[in-house]
Amino acid sequence: MTLLFRNLLTFSVVVTCLNNTRIVDAEESAEVVLLGGKVLTMDSQNRIVSAVAIRDGRIMDTGTDEKISRLQSPRTKIVQLGGATVIPGIIAAHCHAVGVARSELDQPHVELLTIAQIQQWIRERAQTLPAGTWIRVPRADITRLKERRHPTSNELDRACSTHPVIFTAARKSALNSVGLKSIGIKDGSDSIPGGEVVRTSDGRVLISGGNAHLRSIIPRPKHSPEEVEASLRSVHRHYNAIGITSIFERAGGVDDFLRYRKLHSDGNLTVRMTQTFRSGFRSAQDVVAYTELLGMKTGDGDDWVRVGPLKITVDGGIHWGNTYLREPYGKKRTEFYVHKDPSYRGDLNYTVPKMSELFLAGHRLGWQWCCHVTGDAGVDAVLDALQAVHREHPDIASRRFSLTHAYFPAPDSISRAKKLGVCVDTQASLYFKDSAAIAEFYGNDWASRFIGLGDWIRGGIPTAIAGDHMLGLDPNMSMNAYNPFLMLHVAVTRRNREGHVYGVHQRVSRLDALRCLTMMPAYLSFAEATSGSLEKGKLADLAVLDRDYLNCTEDEIATIKVVKTMIDGRFVYTRNE
Repeated sequence: MTLLFRNLLTFSVVVTCLNNTRIVDAEESAEVVLLGGKVLTMDSQNRIVSAVAIRDGRIMDTGTDEKISRLQSPRTKIVQLGGATVIPGIIAAHCHAVGVARSELDQPHVELLTIAQIQQWIRERAQTLPAGTWIRVPRADITRLKERRHPTSNELDRACSTHPVIFTAARKSALNSVGLKSIGIKDGSDSIPGGEVVRTSDGRVLISGGNAHLRSIIPRPKHSPEEVEASLRSVHRHYNAIGITSIFERAGGVDDFLRYRKLHSDGNLTVRMTQTFRSGFRSAQDVVAYTELLGMKTGDGDDWVRVGPLKITVDGGIHWGNTYLREPYGKKRTEFYVHKDPSYRGDLNYTVPKMSELFLAGHRLGWQWCCHVTGDAGVDAVLDALQAVHREHPDIASRRFSLTHAYFPAPDSISRAKKLGVCVDTQASLYFKDSAAIAEFYGNDWASRFIGLGDWIRGGIPTAIAGDHMLGLDPNMSMNAYNPFLMLHVAVTRRNREGHVYGVHQRVSRLDALRCLTMMPAYLSFAEATSGSLEKGKLADLAVLDRDYLNCTEDEIATIKVVKTMIDGRFVYTRNE
């Protein structure tokens, strides 16, 4: 090599280094750059790049390390990823974080899966409470209990005879002898105020209804606004630790919305929030009065706290035993839920004409709608009502009407939903925990349709995976698991907690599954222009993972951990800190 060539080569390397490290002024440079990673942008081309530049809470650009390094200045914070995978921030499209915060103040949730575990929990709880104090067993749905039933009074008595004990599931409560006496139930009693006493052939004594009477006897603790806010911030920190950067509060009111605004104004909000406003609307006048009181409509707010849809509860639920089905419950399901009439099909809370009236009123006022609806017949009724409005007001399709849950998709309802511009948020973690019971009491065909993610996506329906988190802080052992990586594992493998697969055709690709936690929730909330993917100009919300989501084994997906979570260009979570 000649001296001239060596000198030219040395000069070239120096110039290249200078070009890579500083060619912009500090005022125009990135505040943060992430280099040397595997960045899943989740854009329309599914580009995978190695680097991201961030300024003012937004993504300046993505691309190669060489390209992004040119946006550095001495003031730029450089994060070397060391090959780590980066994904857009997870958008939790269905949660009840305020409810979680309140319930954790009342009593931390524990996942109980057998009657023996329930008995042991009661014994331990009794040791911490004065005699005579009510013991409320954490929610343990009978779809998840090994015994698939409520405990008997004798079983509860063997756990505790010094405190009244109540266990509630499937809209019915089991009590120990002290508890039954405390609410006025004696041998031969067949009713309580507002409810009835149900006695089964295997010796169970269950209370159906009478909720107002029970609430008057069993006191609930009260908490200050400051306590609730502190607990809510703790919930949000748990979300950040698993890569969640945005949430949909799916059943709140104006007080919750204002609470989030205060958190943001005080600098204490670490998730973006879109509020769903739920109410028991019974007429168009109710909708008008409620929205006039709010003084807002869907889309109002900012990137941190936004107004989402109005919501009604159309039918029941799988755990409650009153989801509205196309077919009668029949003998097996009737015995499981302790119903009386095998021809029962579930509860439908609104007629089709009434829903049409509500949907039209909200649409005229600029509101999106969201419906809690679980059964296939419940979905039919909602689509009938929406279609009736659509005939005269086809622009309602632009509202991105959302079905939340929609457990059992059917081909005809999928095609109708597509024509009406309907979206879905459904719960993969419920398949993980409940599909075994669905197979047992509904049949394998129903279990194959249950949380039919593949059916919805292949049918062209914008579909979000969501947790419906409402009790507990553990991402996997809360009452409804909210770990996004468990949801991704279920979406990709279709394996439940027992290791069984129902409906192999419901499996989706890893990218399609991830899209259900990023771009699709953004679309549901009209935020696809600012979030859901890592693209120039979008919000700098992302998560750094401890392994390669696209290439790790299927079993590893559920155990992925988040190393760092960034919101608005700053890290709100770093593992082991």
